[in-house]
Amino acid sequence: MSKEHIVFLFPGAWSVPIGGYKVIYEYANRFVQDGYNVTIVYPAQVLFKKHAFFNKLCILAFYIKNIVFKKYEPYSWFPLDKRVQLKYVWSLKEKNVPYADVYVATAVETAIYLNEYTNDRAQKYYFIQGYETWAVCEDRLWESYKYKMNKIVIAPWLLDKVRAVGQEAIMIYNGFDFKCFCLIKDIEFKDKYCVSMLYHTSKLKGCDVAFAALNRVKDRIPQLHVNLFGFPDKPKNLPDWFTYYQKPNRELLNKIYNNSAIFIGASYSEGFCLTPPEAMMCGCAIACTDIGGYTVICKHEENSLLSPVGDNEALAMNIIRLIEDDDLRIHLAGNGYAMIQEFTWDRAYDQLKRAFQL
Repeated sequence: MSKEHIVFLFPGAWSVPIGGYKVIYEYANRFVQDGYNVTIVYPAQVLFKKHAFFNKLCILAFYIKNIVFKKYEPYSWFPLDKRVQLKYVWSLKEKNVPYADVYVATAVETAIYLNEYTNDRAQKYYFIQGYETWAVCEDRLWESYKYKMNKIVIAPWLLDKVRAVGQEAIMIYNGFDFKCFCLIKDIEFKDKYCVSMLYHTSKLKGCDVAFAALNRVKDRIPQLHVNLFGFPDKPKNLPDWFTYYQKPNRELLNKIYNNSAIFIGASYSEGFCLTPPEAMMCGCAIACTDIGGYTVICKHEENSLLSPVGDNEALAMNIIRLIEDDDLRIHLAGNGYAMIQEFTWDRAYDQLKRAFQL
C-alpha cells in the first residue's frame, strides 16, 4: 500500500544553489526513502504580481526554455533522489498542481496560492524559512501568517514574528550533513591567518561590509589570506591575497573550510544560517553579525564573536581578535564543533514527520 503524497510548492525555478531549497530537497529525499510519494512543483511566475508586457514575454520564453531543457533540475548542485517527482508549471493555481494528502508552502508567494486551494481533505503547511519582505510588503507577509494552515518555523526569531500576529508555529531546526562536512585537520594546527567566507551578489549577504572589514584586517595583519567561494563569477578587482573558488563541489568546500581557521558572515538577514555551521563542523571559529538567523547557532563568546549588522570596523576587530588570541580562537572553534553535532538531519526529519502527522 502506497503512503501519502506530499507536494512541496516552490516559489520559482533556479539552477543555482539556494539555502532554503537545499533544506527542502533534503527532506524530500528522506520522505521518498521512507516510502512516501513526493512531488516538487516549480512555477514560471507568481500571478499575483503584475508584469509589463515585455516582462510577460520574457517569462513565457523562460517557461518554454525550462520545459525543454529542464533547467530547474538541481542535480548539478544537489544529490536529489530521482524518485522525487519534479513538475514545472505556469503558475501555482490549484488546477496546475497534483492532488496531494499534504501540501507544503515553502515561501510566502506559495502560501498565498495554497491559501486558496479547495482540497479540504489535504493537510496544509506553511514552512517559514525567512522574513520575506523582499518578496511581498510587510503587511501582506503578516497577513500570510494568519492563514488557516499549520505553520512551521526554523528559528526562534521567526517564531517570534508569527506570535506577534497572534499565531503559533512548530519550530524545527535545520540539520546538517556530517558525511559531507567533517573535521580533517586538527583545530590547533590550522593556519590562523587563513579566513574563508561565502561570496554572494545579494546585498542581504553583506559582502561589501565583509570586504571592508577584511581590508582593515589586512592593514594590521599582512599575513592574512582569504578563501572566497560562491556561485557568481569572480568579483572584479579582487586582491591577490584572495583565492576565489567558483561553484565548489561539496568535497572541495569541505577542504576550504578545513584549510581555514576562521569563517566570517556579514549578512543583514538569514532565516537559519547554513555556511557558518558547515564551517563549525570543519573546526572554524566564527566571526559574524548579530542577527537571528546566525544566533540560532552562533553564541557570542561561546562559539563565535558577534558584531552589529553593517559595522565593518567591529567585524574587523573580531577577526583580528581571533587571529591574535590563539587560545580564544581554538576554544571557540572547539565549542562550535561540539555544539553543532546536535543538529542532525535524522532529528529534524523525525520532527517534521511528526508535524505532518505521518
